Amino acid sequence: MEVKTVRVGQMPGRVNEYAVNVGTSVSEVLELAELDPANKIVKVDNEAVNPDEAVVTESTNMILLVAEKVKGN
Repeated sequence: MEVKTVRVGQMPGRVNEYAVNVGTSVSEVLELAELDPANKIVKVDNEAVNPDEAVVTESTNMILLVAEKVKGN
């Protein structure tokens, strides 16, 4: 399996690098980084994704948790 270095973090806050296998789910990478995606928008290379469905690819560079989702009307 190919290993990919991916930057993972939360805004505002920290961003660290992790070496993961290509094909690893985004939710597994967030768990490795000890980040909780609940009530957050998960972005992979600036595109919003479902962390349970998205996987790390050869072109993945960054996974970020951003602004809390707003519940309302």
